[in-house]
Amino acid sequence: MSGLTQLREDAARLLAEGKVKLVIGYRAFGERRCPAFANDPDGALKLVFDSSCRQNLAAYLSKSEIRMKYPVAVVAAPDAARSLLVLAAEAQLKESEAVVLLMGADGEYHGAMGLAALAAQLKEKFAGRGPDEALRKRAAEIAALPAEERMRFWSGQFAKCTRCYACRAACPNCYCPRCIVEKNVPQWVPAAATGHGNFIWNIIRAFHQAGRCTGCGACEAACPLGLPLGLLNASVAMDAAAFGGPPGYDPQAKPLIGSWRQEDDDTFIR
Repeated sequence: MSGLTQLREDAARLLAEGKVKLVIGYRAFGERRCPAFANDPDGALKLVFDSSCRQNLAAYLSKSEIRMKYPVAVVAAPDAARSLLVLAAEAQLKESEAVVLLMGADGEYHGAMGLAALAAQLKEKFAGRGPDEALRKRAAEIAALPAEERMRFWSGQFAKCTRCYACRAACPNCYCPRCIVEKNVPQWVPAAATGHGNFIWNIIRAFHQAGRCTGCGACEAACPLGLPLGLLNASVAMDAAAFGGPPGYDPQAKPLIGSWRQEDDDTFIR
């Protein structure tokens, strides 16, 4: 039996047995892969999964209309599944609220499980995931540039940004009811898509991902201008690694942002 067939059957069974009210997965729309919301077994049997399924479906779990449907099942590849554990660690998701249908990037199906079982499965089969070698190498090259050249590179990238916030919408970690860029009393970030405001927005968002980003790639895939957001996130992740292992393996872990240990390395402070 193929992994996709097993995925469909488990999704249909969870709905038929009333263990979940909704399954969030993917459907085919021509050559594209779009989010699918199945609330009956027949809908679950139409789910698809392949390498084109780039959207991180965990981003839907912060939406009020989805929370009304809890418990839900979510189809997730390893890095998207890790973001579910980040949500749990940040008190945004409970064990009783979600079942994960874990798919490997190769199409192998690893079963339906709760968050605790997911953590064990990820540690066993997908441990130590982080930025790939190409991203790490490119991030190191940019970090080695003189400060002026580094600023020129990132300023040039951020200048393309139209502030559509597709990256924010695609990211499960961006669950604030009201983002800082939407606040105007006081207004910390200029609203116009110009150099200064763009730089502030992209840097603030990157820093908010420190120790939280699982590298799922959904933000870069969603960006209509092709900004190298994966490279930016990898650069931050490489620095954040000094304060702990990769995120998304422990639903009880304290988030890097908002936590502090006396033994933390402070040699980077100038």
